[in-house]
Amino acid sequence: MKLLLKLLLSLMLLLLIVLSVGYAFLRSHWGITTVSRWISDATPYHLSVQRFTHDWSHPLRFELNTVTFGEDGQPALLITDKLTLTLTAHQLISPLHFSRITIEQGTLVLSNLTPEVTLPVSADHLVLQAVKLLNPYPTHCLSAKKIDGILSPWQPSQQALLGKKFTFAFSAQMVNIAHQQFDKLVATGNKDHERLIINTLSGAVERGTFSGQLSRSADGQWQVPSLQLDNIRFQTTKRLNELLRPFTLAAIELHNLSINHLSIVGPDWVINDLSATGQHLVNPPSPSGHLVVDAQSVVIGTEEWSKPHLTLTAQNDALSIDKFNVGWARGTVTARGQWQKSSGNLSLDELSLNDIRYTLPENWRAFLHTELPQAISSITVKSFNFNNGLLIDVTPQFPFQMTAAHITGNQLLLAEQHRWGLWAGTAEYYAAAATFNRQDVRALWFTLEANNETLVLRDIKSLVDEGPMVGNLTVSQQPPHTFALTLRGDKVPYAALTARLWPQPLSGRGSFTLQLKGALPSLLEAPAYLDGTITTPTFTQRVAP
Repeated sequence: MKLLLKLLLSLMLLLLIVLSVGYAFLRSHWGITTVSRWISDATPYHLSVQRFTHDWSHPLRFELNTVTFGEDGQPALLITDKLTLTLTAHQLISPLHFSRITIEQGTLVLSNLTPEVTLPVSADHLVLQAVKLLNPYPTHCLSAKKIDGILSPWQPSQQALLGKKFTFAFSAQMVNIAHQQFDKLVATGNKDHERLIINTLSGAVERGTFSGQLSRSADGQWQVPSLQLDNIRFQTTKRLNELLRPFTLAAIELHNLSINHLSIVGPDWVINDLSATGQHLVNPPSPSGHLVVDAQSVVIGTEEWSKPHLTLTAQNDALSIDKFNVGWARGTVTARGQWQKSSGNLSLDELSLNDIRYTLPENWRAFLHTELPQAISSITVKSFNFNNGLLIDVTPQFPFQMTAAHITGNQLLLAEQHRWGLWAGTAEYYAAAATFNRQDVRALWFTLEANNETLVLRDIKSLVDEGPMVGNLTVSQQPPHTFALTLRGDKVPYAALTARLWPQPLSGRGSFTLQLKGALPSLLEAPAYLDGTITTPTFTQRVAP
């Protein structure tokens, strides 16, 4: 028994001597560099440590100074001034698993790690203090400065350097993601394989601030319990529809949104001082979503809208436009209605334009030939009012102007099967004064009826010079768009009617009856042919096709 006791004491003494010699060996510069070189030769990694320090007041904590670590054949993954390893009893069965690994004043270069490689070390806690992060791959451009944080536990795996399941709390002075800079970024949360929860997220971006919460389910569904943006101003090279496309395609739930004083400048558009609040904003829409948007101004191309206001409510398959009003062309526009997602029908209960002063763009006819977006198949306006408007077209081929125009319409079908037109409804039109191809017309009035087959202007009444003129016009909605026009007048200048239609325009004034037929390449183009007669008390002239 005494012999066994002496043997154990001898072994313990020998072990203590070996540990003391090893400890002294590692504390020397030559010793730690020799161990680093041995590890580099014996493993698929390269390691360089300049100094090993230890304080017996913290017996389980060891410090490595001026450390470089990475894969063989690759630049360094980690370069740091100080790496602290805190041991645990777990070292007895897993020597490379530590209680805590702390990196101070270091740089992590993520692109220098092969995705298929699993790092051999792990820890209950990974602590970063003033660490710089780089990942310069073009598809995952990521960098950060002065990261402070903790990740628990840290169990790296293939293609998951941070591990698959952990909690985290980080802050960074500056973060660049895909060339977008965020300052004073703070984030806390946890990750469980594909499931991610960020309990707090805040920072500064584009001269403003943001804060919120978000999560991603295992199937890729994003949920944002809250998001607040304040005083953000930025420029983009994307067009407005390109900027909004990811939000319309992504599966996302945004429960509470608050935007204050957001301004965006695009290549040909500007949104100035936008504020918004929203609840339960879901793509696809939820039955209880609500959004209120206001802005100081919106500019798209040459068009400008001042102080737009929009209130939307989602109702199952429908999106209700509870309120819309905006200043435009020195007047105002108001509307309310709803849009059906399944059918693409936009139905406006009311559309009013008041005191508009608008010069039509040169391409307005071509625009009416373009198809509507896929999301809108038809547009119906149940009640339409155009009050005291001024419309001007300066096209050289056929300029016109309508002054003090008033239009009231009911059940107007303005688009069908993605095509603009006037496919149904009734309307009444009045203009105090008008000019068609430089011919003045006063007190122009008529009623309009439309269906899929014909477009009819009834009881056309006007004054040309001092002479009254009345008539009717019928136009086929289907190609070749044949039409029939009848006009009667008294004391009307004949030149006003014949200057563009007859080879030898008439002169003088008097009574007349005009019968004219023809066909239009489209409802917005000049006639393809004309056939008709003009009859006066003294003669008859004909225009032949």
